Amino acid sequence: MRAVAMVVLTMMMALNGGCASIPLATVLNLSSMSPRALAQIDPTQVRVKISVPADFEIDVPESHLGLSLTTPSGVRSAAMKLSLLGVTKESRPGGVFKADIPVSTYLLALSSDGARQLQLLQRHVLVQDPTGFEFSVSAPFSKVPANPTEVTLWADLKLSPTEPFMRLMNGAKIKFEHSATSD
Repeated sequence: MRAVAMVVLTMMMALNGGCASIPLATVLNLSSMSPRALAQIDPTQVRVKISVPADFEIDVPESHLGLSLTTPSGVRSAAMKLSLLGVTKESRPGGVFKADIPVSTYLLALSSDGARQLQLLQRHVLVQDPTGFEFSVSAPFSKVPANPTEVTLWADLKLSPTEPFMRLMNGAKIKFEHSATSD
């Protein structure tokens, strides 16, 4: 059996509906943000943090921050590439009565192409007056341990240098599917 290594973690923040896996503080923070406020974000200041257990690695070149705008005329979206600012080794709480989990935390920023894509969407915000928006983070794994059953993830988003990181996922567990190989 082999693990499906192309596991992509995707955190959707659907502000038109609700999303139970997003911490309440983040939902409240983003739901109070008007779609037009997206036009004020400095693309060079956007940051994403993703923490994975130390025996996993993120494929940074394939990672992106997604943003979808909902307008009366339809949906406009972009998958903005991310670039690595640094990786730190730390630990995250394992839960009640569980040991802390050693993790690698990836600090990511929009690449220059990703920043241009955000600027294009910002122009769309000013012209179309969107009624809602969604952020998503996609980060495939480049390395996984042999036959993992699940992985615990943390993800945070920062839209301004004066604002704190918003927690998107807080110790979310994702199960791996295993499939038989035939040789």
